[in-house]
Amino acid sequence: MDGNGLREQGEEQFAAYPEAVNLSTGLVIGRVRGIEIRIHLSWLLIFALLAWTLSSDVFGDLRPRWSEQERWAAGIGTTLAFFASVLIHELSHAVVAQRYGMQVPSITLFIFGGVSNLSGEMKSAGQEFRVAIAGPLMSWLLALLFAAVWLLMRSADAAVVPQYLALINAALGLFNLLPGFPLDGGRVLRAALWARSHDLLRATRIAARTGMVVGYLMIVVGGVTIFTFGEFSGLWYVLIGLFLRSAAAGSYQTAFVESALSDVVAADVMRLLPQSVPASLSLQRFAEEWLAVTPAELFLVEEGGAVVGMIAVAEVMAVPYNERSSKPVSAQMVPVNEVISVERDAPAVEVLATMQTHNVHHVPVLDDGRVIGMVAHADLLRQAGLDRRSRGEEAAGGSG
Repeated sequence: MDGNGLREQGEEQFAAYPEAVNLSTGLVIGRVRGIEIRIHLSWLLIFALLAWTLSSDVFGDLRPRWSEQERWAAGIGTTLAFFASVLIHELSHAVVAQRYGMQVPSITLFIFGGVSNLSGEMKSAGQEFRVAIAGPLMSWLLALLFAAVWLLMRSADAAVVPQYLALINAALGLFNLLPGFPLDGGRVLRAALWARSHDLLRATRIAARTGMVVGYLMIVVGGVTIFTFGEFSGLWYVLIGLFLRSAAAGSYQTAFVESALSDVVAADVMRLLPQSVPASLSLQRFAEEWLAVTPAELFLVEEGGAVVGMIAVAEVMAVPYNERSSKPVSAQMVPVNEVISVERDAPAVEVLATMQTHNVHHVPVLDDGRVIGMVAHADLLRQAGLDRRSRGEEAAGGSG
């Protein structure tokens, strides 16, 4: 069977699930406890929409005496405070996960809140429950704090801001306890199923399907709200439902791949070293003499017998044709000290997380500082497919 056939076999498990959203990428805006804080592009949309809704509708109705500038200042300030609350909610998950020795490369704020990108899976159902419940508990604590601020300043016009933040944090905690994976309630459900069945993948599959059901129900509720009652607010339910459906599918895909790769290390799936090209070779000659006859996507770059970098086909194609003859390969390569790499005994799950964190599709494999091979994202998916095939054959043989 060729590589494409194996890849199709590995992805066959996901055929019944919609395409998943990628929430591990975004603009880095800071770092807390070694965790990158990212903003997904969708966050900009919800930030603008929420600030506009608060300024024009909520505060416009509750505080009609305020000037337009005052309403917008309150709307933008409240929106910033809300997303700070979401970030604290996610940090509570991350801190508890770090206490159990898990790595948390990043937290991404996106269209409906935030997500902590945990590296690997929990070691027990108890850990899963405690990490999951930390978020809603933190949201309710914030709700109590904002309620206390509201009580202290309830006679002032500005008291509407902490009042709104108290209500929205309480609602955030309740919403996240819906039994739909990957919401916190879905993770609590998965923890209960895992504790009962001792099968993490099966528990994830059931929790993910429950999450998809919750997503579809929210889409239906939103549609009824819009077309039956004429309420534009139903659009929120539709968008949240679409997100839940996609996120649940992505969470199961991730769990399946991690399960298949649980006993695999980088050396098990690495390819042979790519071909090497001279650093001084022009991009034009490189394209004509190497790319035209070699189907590889990645090449090592050598100078004086030592590897000094790597270059991908896409980096060559990005240079205009009329400039390639005057530019050497070294001008477009990624220097070796900037290349993201992994050790030969690195768990394949961690290799996959490294690729997702740094948004790369290939990583070199090192042994005592020396490059000995290359792992591609497709290699990991292919390995997951092979692992599933072998398990299926064993099960078929055992049943006979």
